[in-house]
Amino acid sequence: MSVKTLFKCDEEGLRNAAEKLLSGSVGVIPTDTVYGLAACPSLPEAVERLYSIKDRAKSKPIAILADSVESARRYIGEEAARFGGCYWPGALTVVANSEAVRIPNCLWTKRLISSCGGALRVTSANISGSNPALDAAHALEEIGLRCDFVFDNGISPGGTPSTVVKFIGGGVVEVLRPGPIEFFSLRSASPRRAKILSDLGLFFTLSKSDAPEVSYSDDPERTVRENALIKGGGEKNTLSADTIVHFNGKIYGKPRDIIQAKQFLSELSGNVHSVYTAVQWQGDVKVVRSDVKFRNLTISEIDEYIAKVMPLDRAGAYDIDESGSLIVESYTGSYENIMGLPVEPILEWGIKERFGRKQDDA
Repeated sequence: MSVKTLFKCDEEGLRNAAEKLLSGSVGVIPTDTVYGLAACPSLPEAVERLYSIKDRAKSKPIAILADSVESARRYIGEEAARFGGCYWPGALTVVANSEAVRIPNCLWTKRLISSCGGALRVTSANISGSNPALDAAHALEEIGLRCDFVFDNGISPGGTPSTVVKFIGGGVVEVLRPGPIEFFSLRSASPRRAKILSDLGLFFTLSKSDAPEVSYSDDPERTVRENALIKGGGEKNTLSADTIVHFNGKIYGKPRDIIQAKQFLSELSGNVHSVYTAVQWQGDVKVVRSDVKFRNLTISEIDEYIAKVMPLDRAGAYDIDESGSLIVESYTGSYENIMGLPVEPILEWGIKERFGRKQDDA
């Protein structure tokens, strides 16, 4: 490599590297994780060379490094960019709209990206399948003289490729590649629990437990406690929960069909029942109870409610948050507990501080 193609991270080097990229060159640049191989996304021939130098399959997209959330929106859309902005700048790559975008936490990298219009196509500066480069020398060992220049900033401070997630929406993400930024898993198929976590500003993955549940009609607390533990499976960073309705010595779980749903609502009509939810985190379990009084329901009102809500996946065959005013007269205790996930244990365990949004406004 000739000296004139080695640019230091200073003002002159920044200007020269930007000019090279804008003219269609492909170069090695520093990031906050590992060294990258970069090209301007608006120059198809440069991007083609990027694939060739990397020996990367054309079926595998190359991520965008952006200089701002506004630039990221152009590629992954408003909602996904807002999500990413809760962690950017930093080691999180967000996949949405068939694009993958990250904002690096490296001043010289961000300035270079800004000088090139706000975005660069960047992949790790190594041949596909080999270890990422932590400095310019390692990158050159990997790709030799096939690139056009190196923008050298010493040893990469991160050393670990970014976490890559697919943005699903509503607080839900799918981790495609683990990395420095962690997300916890909600072990539940309940959209109401997911909504509660999302409203708290949490981002998480979803998984479902198929473990058989237990039931002790004379001990509702034991029932939900054991089920929450069973569902959690002892896995790290996994939040699990179990909710039941208890009335007159009987446990009301999810009805198996419409006939049983009508039976549940008829038995609960005009009475006060208790809702128990156990929440499990890292082997610790907390149980929360709320009491709910139903209106005196006629058969036609029960039929109308079931037709409107179709509550076959709800404990006790009802959902207080969906047309609950049609059947619920009053309640005491936690509203979210009646929905299926009390927030008090989540706050007490510090889950919000650890996994919540890092910025108020992305």
